[in-house]
Parts: sequence; structure tokens; C-alpha cells
Amino acid sequence: MQRLGNGLAVLKMAYGSVGAIYGDLGTSPLYVFSTIFSSNSNPTHKEVYGSMSCIFWLFTGVVIFKYALIVLIFGPNDNEGGQIAIYSKIARTLKFGPKGVKIPGSREYAQELADNDDLLSLTRTNTNASNYSHGDSMPSQRIKSFLSKFTLALCFLGCSLVFSDGLLTPTTSVLSAISGIAVAVPSFEDKVMPVSCAVLIILFLSQRFGSGKLSLLFSPIVTVWLICLFVNGVICVAKFHPKIMKALNPYYAVQFLKDHGVDSFSSMMLCVTGCEAMFADVSHFGPLPIQLALCCFVYPCLMMCYFGQAAYLIKHPSGVSNVFYLSIPGHNGDAYYWFMFVMATLATIIASQALILGVFSILIQLITLDCFPRLKAIYTSEKHRGQIFIPVANWVLMVCVVLTTVGFKNSNNVTAAYGLGISIDFILTTTLITICMRYVYRINVIIPIVFMLGFGTLDALLIISGLRKVPNGAWFPLAMAGISFMFISFWRWCRSLKVNYDISFKKSVDELFVSSSTVKAIKEAVVVNLNSENSKKGYDGANDEESVASDPDIGTSGDQDNQFLEMKYYGNIIKIPRNNHVGIMYCTSSTTLTNRSYLPHLFEHLIHSFNSVPKIFILIEPRVSTLPFIEEEDSYRLQEIAGVPGFYRCIVRSGFMRQTLLTKKLLRSLLLSISEIEELQNVYGTNDVMDDSNHFTIPVVHLFERDYVSSKEFDSEDVEEESRAMRIAKLPWKVLRRWLINYLFAPLNGISNNSTMDFLLPHKNEERNQEILYVGNRISI
Repeated sequence: MQRLGNGLAVLKMAYGSVGAIYGDLGTSPLYVFSTIFSSNSNPTHKEVYGSMSCIFWLFTGVVIFKYALIVLIFGPNDNEGGQIAIYSKIARTLKFGPKGVKIPGSREYAQELADNDDLLSLTRTNTNASNYSHGDSMPSQRIKSFLSKFTLALCFLGCSLVFSDGLLTPTTSVLSAISGIAVAVPSFEDKVMPVSCAVLIILFLSQRFGSGKLSLLFSPIVTVWLICLFVNGVICVAKFHPKIMKALNPYYAVQFLKDHGVDSFSSMMLCVTGCEAMFADVSHFGPLPIQLALCCFVYPCLMMCYFGQAAYLIKHPSGVSNVFYLSIPGHNGDAYYWFMFVMATLATIIASQALILGVFSILIQLITLDCFPRLKAIYTSEKHRGQIFIPVANWVLMVCVVLTTVGFKNSNNVTAAYGLGISIDFILTTTLITICMRYVYRINVIIPIVFMLGFGTLDALLIISGLRKVPNGAWFPLAMAGISFMFISFWRWCRSLKVNYDISFKKSVDELFVSSSTVKAIKEAVVVNLNSENSKKGYDGANDEESVASDPDIGTSGDQDNQFLEMKYYGNIIKIPRNNHVGIMYCTSSTTLTNRSYLPHLFEHLIHSFNSVPKIFILIEPRVSTLPFIEEEDSYRLQEIAGVPGFYRCIVRSGFMRQTLLTKKLLRSLLLSISEIEELQNVYGTNDVMDDSNHFTIPVVHLFERDYVSSKEFDSEDVEEESRAMRIAKLPWKVLRRWLINYLFAPLNGISNNSTMDFLLPHKNEERNQEILYVGNRISI
């Protein structure tokens, strides 16, 4: 029964993927043949056979063999897709990646988090051990250094190309469908563009409902659409030219390419647009459901439709300009024609869905790797964590798509610019999969080489053929991809500067305080020295503790009833008074809780500014769990910081479907779990941390990190050593660097941190005995 249930679940997900993923591939028949023969009003029989054979073998090779059977098997990482998923697998295996970032890993890691083992990750610098065993030889350091930069650059470029593709795919699909009205009603020609814009706006507004709910609506539509394509194809083949099935012979494809050259690839490759979105959307449904839906349903329906259109062109070569609508069985303007028009319009709207979901999926992965600002993500499904909605990205993408539609005006202009970016994306995926095969799965080097030579050559031919589109509009997606690539690279560069600053100024507990662990270490060192140097004099070490305790440079934090905390300051030990408050500091710096022995660099400045330390001090880090919901009483994990009494670390976990607010109930439970709270209760003469009116009886201060980031001023000594010509040459870069960091990165970084911390704010900051302070210092990077 369990296997039956799992099988039904897979089939249900496969059905859902039809609506959410295959809209782009499913609407390609609207414009493929029209684009291939755009300059030929009457294609010959030989050309129709050749083009059909090329479409069949290109689709089969790229979509079925490359993506469905190879990329979807070797590419996904932690059930995520896209080039960034492949990069994450490579980086995790070879132990490189963005500094200060935990790279998502195996299912065991996800299960570990789900099993409430979050505290273990406080000391984890990598989410998964390398796949290499002791018997395997790791690549040399030089190769690893090259692969680290090379794969990250490919990853950023691939993501950028998907973003630019997200502008053209909705534009192409919707314009092509709406233009079908003009075939039957020529007077509608001028209204195609505004109606398309309205349709696209409605599509983006519906994203808030989530891919799961949309797939319930979209899947029946796309399923009916594909069945209609199959039926139309069968009727056309049987009615017009049954011998068109001979185009399955690759001989016709070879002859067509021989006669028309490699340039013909730029038009034929429109039949495979949507592959990258299919891979990027794998987190929404999983690889197996996508493969089943593609191979068992989508593929045969589309191929039969293409064969039907080719059969129609054999008999009516002059109808190539709008072969899809003209080949619909019946007569133009009858009921079935308008039914197909409505289905085409709905299918093209849905075609944009795959790209939108792909953009969401890629963005959340970039955010996880700290390569993009932390945009707010809303999870829309309890069962599938990959189904998300990113409001800011949705609205920005909507505006850009509408402006693109207005700019291109009709589908012919868009298809003239469409394809080059996708071709470049293909070869990036091929390269990353080749590296993944070799270094992650350790496949014999011959197989990755054959894979790269085979599909890489095909991808290169697609790129070469697409270059001729640059003057006709293909510059637009390349320009958009370039802007996106520069922004992602810029953000990662600035974040790396910020992380390096955090690392360089981080302080351990032993570096800041004279803690019990420090005293223990010094005692052990003194005992060793006494035993080794004075053993001949008869010392037995009995008075070692007394000698250590009498050392004026060594102290403990337990003097005077813990009213003072001994802190190291520029080689001296100063006593910091402890007040009878509770301090809660919310941490956002990348290195704050990556190791149990380190404290935020801001903490030292905080103590020197206020010249006191709360009796109880808690460092809190927010995390999103792999579970959809977490009960409030199970949402935090508390851990004492060894050596400093009253200091704690706490992870506040939030289910991805519901953010955990730091409510009064949760805060009360957290404080009552701390042993030192009884001392404060005695000071304020209360038996509880809250009274009957739900007001705190003990003062609680909430501290939020708000660092001010600015561009580093160059050292005057270094400037003096440079020649005048060198200073003049570097001046534009210095000005640009200062402007980018001060006026672009700094505001975005502040907004990014706010979106992370907002859900931890108490409900009412004006409540008695609760204060909220924003503390920070200037960080020059």
C-alpha cells in the first residue's frame, strides 16, 4: 500500500508539473515553422522534410537525452535545480565556495536540521563531507583555485541568462497567441500589444497563490492543450501527407543543414526553449515526476503536432507565415478554431509560469549562498519547501516584462531576438555538468569528455547560428544578462569584503574575557612548566593552583558575587560592572555563530560604550527550518557559552510556512530555562518574569545589529608611494568604488538585514521593561 501511495503521489506531481513547467515547450509550435521559413514564402518538400527532421532530432537530443536523462539526474542539489545547484555540488565536494557561507548539501543534512539538531551546525564550516574517500586523489590546489572562480562565474552568468530569458519568454508566447485573433479578425492587429500586456499583468498578480495552487488550475488547461495538439497533428498527417513520418530519418536533417548551413539552427532551436526553466523548476516537483511527464506525455504530443504542421506545409506551402492556426482542422473562424485560440492564449500565459518559477528558484539559491540581497520569500506549500513566492522579484519582473512587450510590439520582433541567450545557457550547463561528473561523481574521465564534445559542440553551433540575430535584437537579452551578471558579481564582491572584515575583527571568548577556560589553560601550562623545570628540586606541584591564583594577570569572573566581569583590553584586565538586566542581541553578521568560541565584533564596542554588561546576555540567531511548522515551545535551542557565566547562544527556528515571532510567551519560556534568572527574580522581588498583566517584571533590552557600511579610504602612505600618473589612472576606479559601496551596496545591505530580523521584533516595543536599541559601528570595506 505504501508503494502504491508513493506511486500515486509521483503521478500527481507529474500531472502538476505539466501545468507549471511545460507551458514553454508546449507553446513552441505556435512560432517554430514560421520562424524557420520567415524569409521563404513557399518552402519546398525537401526543405519541409529537412526542417521537420532537424526539429525531431534536436528536441530528442537536447530535451530528452541531455536534460531529462542526464542533467536532471546529475544536476540537482538538495532537490534544487539550475546552474547554481550544480555549482553547490562541486563547491561542497571540493571544499570551496563563498567564504562564510554554508552550502546546502545532502538529504542527510536536511534531515539533520529537521531532527532539531541545529546546535551541531554552530561548529560546522561545511554542510557535508567531501565525497572523496581516502583512496581518491583530490585535484591540486591550483586546479581547485581555478575551478572555484571559473564555476562561480559560470554560475552567475547562467543565472543572469535565465533572468534575461524570463523577459523574452512571456513576451514571445503571449504575443504569438494573441496575434491569432488578427488571423480571423484583421482589424484587431493594433490591439495585440495592449491586450498582451493586460494578460501578462494578470499572470504576475496570480503568482501570490503559489505554484501548487496554480498548477491545479493550469495542469488541466495544458493537458487539454497538448491533447489537442496531438489530435490536430494526427488529423493533419492523415489528411495531408502521411509520408511525412519519413522525416524521422536523420538523413533529411543532414541534407537540410548541408543546404542551409549552420545559421538555420538559430530558428530551429526555438523548439527546445524551456529546458533551462524545466531544470530550474525541479525543486517544485522533483526530477522523477518531471521526467515521467516529459517522456510519456509531452514529448509524443509535441512531436505529432510538428509532424502535422509539416504535413500541412507539404500541401499548402504558402501558409507558412501562420501555419499553426491555418493547420487547425475545420475552417478559420469556426467554433473549434476559437476554442484552439482560447487554449493557445491560456497555454502561452501558462508558458510564462515556468520562467517565473525558475527565477524564484534561482533567486532563493543565490540568497542562500549570500550572492544576492536577502529578499523576503513566502513559502506557499506545506509539503514542498521548493514552492515559493518572492514578492519583490515578482513585481520587478512584471514591470520589466511589460516594458519589453511594449518595446518589441509583435511576436516576429521578439523571435528575431530570441534564442542566443538560451544557447549560451545550454553550453554553461554542459560545462558545469561535465565538471560535476568528473569531480563530484568521479566518473571515468572519458565519459565527461564525450559528453562535453557531443553536447558542447551542438551548443556551440547553436551559439554561432544565434550570433547573426545580434543586430536584429539579440543584443537585448545579452545586455540584460550583462547587467544582471555585474550586479550579482558586485554584490558577492562587497559581501566578501564585509565577511573578510568580520573575520579579521572577530574575537573569541578567551580573547575578550578572563574566563574559567582561560584560567584552566594557564594552570595546566604552569603545572607543566613547574614539573619540567623544577622536578630535580623536589617540587611536586602541590602549590601550583595557589601560584596561579596569586598571579595578578589571572583572574576569574566569580569575584564579588559575579557583580563584575573581567575583560581584556589592550593587554590589561578591566572589571566591567554587571547590571541586573537581561540583554538580547540579534546577530546578522556572517561569522557570529559559525563557531561557538567567537562573539560578534560589535560586542566589544557595545561593552566599552555602555561600560556595563547585563547579568544575562543572550545571542540570538534566526533560522528557517526544513519543517513547515514548528511549535512555539520547540522553536528555540539554548546553549551556554563556556567560561562566561550568564552568557548564552540561542537559535530561534521558524517553520518555513510560519515565521516565529519573539512573543512574550516565547521570551518568558526562554528566560525561565536559564538558571541565573532566579537571582534577578530575587533582586526584583518577584516569583516570575511576568506579572498578571503580562508585563515583564525584569528589564529586558533588545539589541539589533545595524552596522554602517562605507567605502574604505585609501592609506595616505600607499598613495604617496605611487606616482602621479598612477594616482590619476586609479582615480576613476576609486570614485566608482566609493559610489557603488556607499550608495548602492550599503542601502541594499541595510534593507537585506532588516528583512531577516523583522520577524524577531517583539509585538509592542513600548511595553514596560522592554527597550529596543539599534547598535552598530562604521565598517569600512
